[in-house]
Amino acid sequence: MTLQPVTQPTGRQPQAGPTSRQLPAVPADAAPESLVRLRPVVFATPTAKGVHVRGWSSSFTVSGGSGVWKVWQVLARQLAGGLSPARLAAPAARPEVDRVIRLLLAQLREHDMLVEVPVGWGDREEPGLPPADLARWLESVAADPAAAWDRLRAATVTVQGSGAVAASAARTLTGTGIAARPTAGTGPDTVVRVGDTAVAARCLPETGYVTPLGGPDEVTGHAAAIAARLTGTPDATGTTDATGTTDAPVGPVVPALAALVGAAAAHRIICAVAGLPDPAEEAATLPGGEPVVPGPYHPSVLVARLDPVRASYHPWLPAARPPVPGLPADIDAVTLRLDALGDPVLGPLPPALPGDLPQIPAMLALAGPALGIGATADAARVDATLRYAETVLGVTGVDDGVAVAVGVDARHAAGAALRRLVHTVHHELATDPVDEADWASAPAARRWWKALTLRFAVPARVLAHRLPAGAVHAEIVTDAGPLAWAVEATAADAVAMAALAATGVAQARAAAVDVPAGPASLTGAAPAWRPADQHLAPWTDDSWYWPAGVVDSEQRLQAALRAALTADGTLTDLPQTPGSAVVAPRPDTGPASPPDTGEAAAVAHALTVTGFAVHRCRWTAATAPGRGA
Repeated sequence: MTLQPVTQPTGRQPQAGPTSRQLPAVPADAAPESLVRLRPVVFATPTAKGVHVRGWSSSFTVSGGSGVWKVWQVLARQLAGGLSPARLAAPAARPEVDRVIRLLLAQLREHDMLVEVPVGWGDREEPGLPPADLARWLESVAADPAAAWDRLRAATVTVQGSGAVAASAARTLTGTGIAARPTAGTGPDTVVRVGDTAVAARCLPETGYVTPLGGPDEVTGHAAAIAARLTGTPDATGTTDATGTTDAPVGPVVPALAALVGAAAAHRIICAVAGLPDPAEEAATLPGGEPVVPGPYHPSVLVARLDPVRASYHPWLPAARPPVPGLPADIDAVTLRLDALGDPVLGPLPPALPGDLPQIPAMLALAGPALGIGATADAARVDATLRYAETVLGVTGVDDGVAVAVGVDARHAAGAALRRLVHTVHHELATDPVDEADWASAPAARRWWKALTLRFAVPARVLAHRLPAGAVHAEIVTDAGPLAWAVEATAADAVAMAALAATGVAQARAAAVDVPAGPASLTGAAPAWRPADQHLAPWTDDSWYWPAGVVDSEQRLQAALRAALTADGTLTDLPQTPGSAVVAPRPDTGPASPPDTGEAAAVAHALTVTGFAVHRCRWTAATAPGRGA
């Protein structure tokens, strides 16, 4: 019999049934102090040649013959009751059975499916032991259930507030052995607190929520902002009159919703006291233990709703902190970061969605009114989100020689800002015209040029010029004016980018989208999708996945752009924090309505904590003290 373990991520589970068979006899322990048990959330089913075992967040399969399942049935039944470590280490009488047992135990330990508990844990009512249902829960989730129980028993939690939410929180805490001390509240929120750690919870007419963990004052501030976001009102803090009665902007509390919200608030505090992961972190983890979103975990709010009763976690970026540098900048990781920015419930930006926009030939997405264009759906989402963020920040152009751009990382932001400067002043730089033959045979340039001029019948022409250091500026124009522009390392990429941008605008306008006047632009510094080499079809080449690969020339391109700008002037990099980009637009160049500085500050913070970057740079001509856009 050949044994073969196979590990797999999976969901959750049916359990193996008991059996009357026994493990081979082994010497008994003398009064063991602890027992090793199978976690209650571990379940198993037989396979044709073995057993498949599933736990809370991972699974494994052991194959080797029908006898493997029989051994598992015996082992699982005895582990459910508990075996002492010494008994577990004793060898079985038959070597082939012992090999199966050792392999199963090794896999159970590797997947954290075994737990050690004191003798009598969950089996008998004693002052030092938890009730059976609580013991079973701690066995399921805690690395050390006894230590977690000791922390719960020693804790005293304050429940500040009154009403159904506070009552539910106190009831849940008491049920887990925690001493709950009720106190009068001073606002519309129920604050559940232990030491300097607290959560705030509130029920609105059809919605309830629980804040992330934080300090008592911090969570009440977040609670007011969350209520305002959920209700769409500028102030949802509530007021308290001289009698201490709270006049909160809420309607009647639905008992089922209040019970859910209060219990969820208590659950977050219970996990904090017991040293368990926050429930939102568990919800954000894939089966197998890998995080859903690469990079930092964002504090999350539990939002509960009625009809039907449901609850889900949503990132709350005002409570997040800036991540360490170096977040993944591939298109898959970036689109997951977009999900936090554009969370449909609590995100500071509208989600970028394709909606009912046409998706051929260019991919389109809208974030609010901002149009995003790309060769793939994810690229269009990124473009739409960044355009909307720049509109909120009021930094959509070059103003008085200062270019500002938002990017998925520092390289992307710097590339976009430098391109904008070059486009603004390229008529004043020493350039050479680029012949059509330099780009007309390139597949990407040819594809998007034909899409613009043939599919949409736009009577356009290309003006391409090579900059002193070798980069190419391409502009697509008609008799009515410029349609799009791009600056890239090669003429083919520059024309293709400009043609893609112009095609996307023509496609959106044909679908009755209100696209602002002025030339559009795209940049090769943005991330692009390309399948792994092992998934490439044999008949494809790099042109199938354009603009993937354009970013490989970005470092060289940015050096060329800096050289071109410093040849006839001075280029200065300015502070690069998103908050420094929150500026009021000039009345003569900015939009008719200046951006809301409160919204701009919130978006700037959200960009920072999700790993996006802002680049600001100023160009001053050698012969003049400054230059307008």
